[in-house]
Amino acid sequence: MRRLPKPGQKRVHFNDESDRRRKEVLARIGELGLRARVWFCRHHDDAAARQVCLMGVVARLVELSVSRLVLESCQHQDVRDRKVLAEALRKTPGPLAYEHFRPREDPLLWASDAIAWCYGAGGDWRRRVEPLLDEATDLDRP
Repeated sequence: MRRLPKPGQKRVHFNDESDRRRKEVLARIGELGLRARVWFCRHHDDAAARQVCLMGVVARLVELSVSRLVLESCQHQDVRDRKVLAEALRKTPGPLAYEHFRPREDPLLWASDAIAWCYGAGGDWRRRVEPLLDEATDLDRP
C-alpha cells in the first residue's frame, strides 16, 4: 500500500483519483487479499449517519471477537466518535479497542476509503468491490 501514492502524494484518497487510477488502486487492494465489511445507512445528516454506523460496527465486531478497530481521524469528529464508541461498548461489552489515525499514519485506511467509496458509488464500482466484501450491512433495516 505504501507504494501506491504518486510522487508528491502523502496518501491515496479515492475522491481525488481518476477512474483509471481508481481501478489500479482497487486491483492492488485485491492482490493483497484484503477482506472488508461495509455498514451503511441513509441519513441526511453525516454526523447522525456516522453515529448509527459506529453503533452497528461495534455490535458486529464484538460479535466477531475483533480486538481492534482503526478509524480515520477527522479531528473535528474524533471526540464525538469516542463518545459514541464508549456508549456502544457499554451496550455491547467486548475486548474491542479503538484508535484514530491520520491516513498517512496507516495505509490500510486508504483501502477502507477505496472500498467505501466504491460501494457508495454503486453501479460498476460496487460490482468491482463486491468480491472483497465479506458483508454489507444496511443499518436502516432491522
